[in-house]
Amino acid sequence: MLRNISALLFGFVFLGGCIDLPEQVTILPTGTPFVVRGTATVVTVMNDNQSCLVWLADNGITYQLFQDPLLENELFDQVTAPGTTSRLVVATRTDIEVGCQIGIVVEVQDVLELVD
Repeated sequence: MLRNISALLFGFVFLGGCIDLPEQVTILPTGTPFVVRGTATVVTVMNDNQSCLVWLADNGITYQLFQDPLLENELFDQVTAPGTTSRLVVATRTDIEVGCQIGIVVEVQDVLELVD
């Protein structure tokens, strides 16, 4: 086992120590909850001049937010108000279609903080 790890580390260093991943890759399996901070904003899709509500995370990734059935409507409405910054527990969803097709679709499971 130690030889396998050593060979892997040698190969990583020998190849430059850098692996290019596609921009929208996540290392968490679909449905795994994680915490992220970001701000709700409206963007315009250039192709069809459509306005879309998105959530720009501090990690540089754009998300489309969907409400967990157990999350209060009022709280979700606050999170999705343009300009609102929040810290959320979200989980990726691959079974939901979005009209704007911008970013990664996530379900908001909990709101940890609303930032003023």
